[in-house]
Amino acid sequence: MYNYSINLTYLNLLDEKQDTQFRKELLDVFGVPEYHHKTIMATIDTIYNTYKNNKQFVNILNEVKNNCRFPFELDQATAFTMMFSFENFYLFHNALGELERNSKINDTLYNKIIKNLQKK
Repeated sequence: MYNYSINLTYLNLLDEKQDTQFRKELLDVFGVPEYHHKTIMATIDTIYNTYKNNKQFVNILNEVKNNCRFPFELDQATAFTMMFSFENFYLFHNALGELERNSKINDTLYNKIIKNLQKK
């Protein structure tokens, strides 16, 4: 079960504390006390399948794919999983919360996510 209401703080901390806090908050949103791959991936799959036809969601994943520096093409589901990385999670978690509450990401947040993905 994904907890959309958790307020992420890891980027508000000093650099040396960010990584530990990121890992803690990632576990918190997935509702697990320690990393459990099957549980986390099942939840990611559920969220992906819920929003995979949302236009904003698709556009974000296309930006991930278009700005990826891997020597191979990503599929949409893999691009989605990449949004849980340290660099993307802070904004994307908020976007998922907006989708869950309103079925739409507010324009300011959506544009921040796109801009963040384009600078990579």
